[in-house]
This record gives sequence, C-alpha cells and structure tokens, in this order.
Amino acid sequence: MIKMFLKTSSPLSLPLPPSLPPSLSQVREAAQALLLAELRRIGQSGRKDTIDAWALYLPQYVDMVSSPGTTTESSPQAPPPPDAQPVETKAPEEEMDVTDDDITAGCLSNLPPNAKKISNSYEERRKQATAIVLLGVIGAEFGAEIEPPKGLTRARTGGQAPEGFGLTSGGSSNYSLARHTCKALTFLLLQPPSPKLPPHSTIRRTAIDLIGRGFTVWEPYMDVSAVLMGLLELCADAEKQLANVTMGLPLNPPADSARSARHALSLIATARPPAFITTIAREVHRYNAAQANSQSQQNVHTTTLARAKTEILRVIDILIEKMPGDVVDLLVEVMDIIMYCIEGSLVKKKGLQECFPAICRFYMVGYCDRSHRIAVGARQGSVALYDVRTGKCQNIHGHKGPITAVSFAPDGRYLATYSNADSHISFWQMNIGLLGSIGMLNSAPQLRCIKTYQVPPVQPASPGSQNHLKLARLIWTSNRNVILMAHDGKEHRFMV
Repeated sequence: MIKMFLKTSSPLSLPLPPSLPPSLSQVREAAQALLLAELRRIGQSGRKDTIDAWALYLPQYVDMVSSPGTTTESSPQAPPPPDAQPVETKAPEEEMDVTDDDITAGCLSNLPPNAKKISNSYEERRKQATAIVLLGVIGAEFGAEIEPPKGLTRARTGGQAPEGFGLTSGGSSNYSLARHTCKALTFLLLQPPSPKLPPHSTIRRTAIDLIGRGFTVWEPYMDVSAVLMGLLELCADAEKQLANVTMGLPLNPPADSARSARHALSLIATARPPAFITTIAREVHRYNAAQANSQSQQNVHTTTLARAKTEILRVIDILIEKMPGDVVDLLVEVMDIIMYCIEGSLVKKKGLQECFPAICRFYMVGYCDRSHRIAVGARQGSVALYDVRTGKCQNIHGHKGPITAVSFAPDGRYLATYSNADSHISFWQMNIGLLGSIGMLNSAPQLRCIKTYQVPPVQPASPGSQNHLKLARLIWTSNRNVILMAHDGKEHRFMV
C-alpha cells in the first residue's frame, strides 16, 4: 500500500473514457484512500504504535539548502554531506525493479556525518523511504496545525495530534517528529538532481505532494521562501508540459512533477494566503533590488521567479476568487506581485481590466487610462500609486482607517479616495504633463489633497467578513463630479 501511495502522490491524471477498465492511476488513488482509511481506523493508539515503529528509520536531515537571497553568515551552514558510499550489492535472489530503486533513491547517501550509522542495504533504504512517506502522511493528516487553515480547504481529521507532531506554542508539546519529517520532505524537494535522486523521481514527487497537503503542519519548521521557489521552478513550464500530454495516457515524470508542484502551490496558498503573498512579494522586492544594482548577478531564484510569472498569476487569481478578504488585507503586496508579473507596456496598451480583470473587482483598486496610473487602497489608510511605465510606487496618506474605494477622474486630474472607517472622502489633485503623464518622467507626481468631506458611515448589509469589500464605490459622472454609491443604493454627490 505504501508503494502504491508513493507512486500516486500527485493528483489524479487526465480522466479516461468510461469504456476503458480502471487505469493504474485510479488504482493508485484507491490505494491512497485505503491507507488514509486504515490510519483513521487504527485510532490514536494504533497511529502511535506505527510512529514508534517507523520513527527509527526517519533520516535526520539538516538544513543544507538556504532560502534564496540569504547569506550563510546569519545561520551556520551544515557540514557538507559525505561522499556517496558504495551501496551494498543485493543478493541475486532479491527482487528489485526500477521503480523500487527510484522510490528509495536519495534517502541514504546525503546524511550528515554525525547521523546514526545505518546500513547501506537496499532494505534499509526502503525502510527510510517508507518512514518518510508514512510519517509525512500521518503528520499532514493528523499533525497539529499552528492555526486552522482559512477558506474551503480539504477536510482534516480532528482529535489530539500524535506524539511528536504537536504544537510549538507553550514549549511543552513534542514537535520533534514534525520538524524532522518536514526537514526530510524539504530536502527531497530542494536537493539538486543527481544520479541517486533524479529530478522527477517518485520519492521527490511524493515529497512535493505531502508538503502541499500538510503545509499548515510543516510551516513553522520550514524555509517557506525556499519551498515556494522550489515548487515554482518545477511548474514554471507546466502549461507547455501538460499541453503535450495525450488525453487518456499517463503523465510522464516531468509533467507529473509540474502538476504535483502546481497542486501543492494551490494548497499552500489557500491554506495560508498571507504566507504565500508576503513571501512572493518579498522575492519580487529582492528581484527588483537586484535589477536596480547593475553590479549584481542574477541567480537561479530570480530566474525562477521570472519564468514562473504565469503560474504566480494563476495562484493570485485563485486567491482573489476564493479568499478575497485575505487578498484585501495585503492588497498592496498583491499589486506589487501583479506589477512584476505583467509587462507595463501591455497594461499601458490594453488596460488593467483586460490584462488582469480579477484584481479590478475590488473597489479599492483604480486605473487611469490617460495617465497610466494604478491606485490601490490599503488597510492602513494609505493609498499606493503605481506608475505603469516605470513600475515605481508612491504612497499617500490621508485616512485613518482602511480604504473602501478609490477612483480616478476621467481626465486623470483628480483621484477620489473614500474610507468608511473614518467616514471621509478626499480629493487629490495631480499635475498632468503635456504627454498625459502625471508630473515629469521618472519623478514622483505632485499630489495634494484639495478637498475632504465627511459623509455618514455605511452599514454592511449583514454581518460577515466579505461584506466590507462591497460597502460603497465611487462613480465619476464628469471630470469634476463624483457619486459615492453605497451597497444599498443610497447616493452622495460631490463636486471637486
């Protein structure tokens, strides 16, 4: 059953016509369900016995791969792994197919020097691979989460977490197995390809799947930035790889890796939207800083970020659709990511609505076709103003609470901002140059607040976390007249 689970860690492949008998992938999916059902059936005591029996074989990996952009000075680098030791030749009577060797590849030869001495036999390597997968499944399904995942995520089994998979809070819980299992899974994802650990081996694909499934358990013990960049590297060319797959045929290993990584990214993003958004935004800022410094050399992670733009936008689109409240909380960071992923020339030519319509559903996002500026209202009461041509951003402060709506005047000379928290609407004047741009080229626009009005607060239609996203919007009827339209149809008219 474990072998079948190893071979089917990724989501089910393309569906087969109903006239065909059950495919191997369908059988493998059934094996996954049987394994989880058995782990639930044996209960907490049975899972404890299983953990006790297999924890001895869990490799004690150390942090050998650092987060992209970090230096080794902040944290001492682990000793380099010893040279691959000769593997014991199995007896002729032992049966070992290519798939079995693929499963166990990479599970032994990279242990640190101070690890327990373990036999290099094939059987021991099988036990190590089984321990990683079995403890990974138990941790992902039954381990304690640092906080419940948000949104509509997969159902998890409740009850007390198994010993070794507890929380870190309070200092009394035992989380050693969660940490060691996380390190093993992360190692298998990030370890560079080698003859003993091919780039698309079964054990690597299994680790990818378990990282996505149990991210809320592993998050405290992993380098989130390194993991996300590793997954993006695998699915950067997912569209091309999956497009070449013939309907009804099994996925080849590279396509299966891309599909597994894509699925893991979706699971991670929907389980922890702030972690995904802030991490990718940090990588974007690091990339932009490196590009601004002509002396810096582009590294593999910035290359990965550039190649994975389509995949990043796909995940952002999922978050906007499923978890808009979390996106609004970090709307400026989300716009930083979008501005990086979409070429400014394309936005200038087609407009933001056509390039990425999902972000335009928020009333606190506005785009000016004439000046090619994007305004984004933040939760802190500030407004981020982006220049599409240069990618530069300027922050303006004029409210004491979250921004409810923003909108540019048709001629681009005024920007209206409204905050229901402080019950004020403000108008900002912008200097328009001869070419239609705001201010001078490569300089910050000259902004000043010319008028502020107090308006009655708008009450949500009903209690709920999403109702504040649609409280009111701003509609310009001319270059100097605007309507504040509440969700209940009430209007407040203003003139600049």
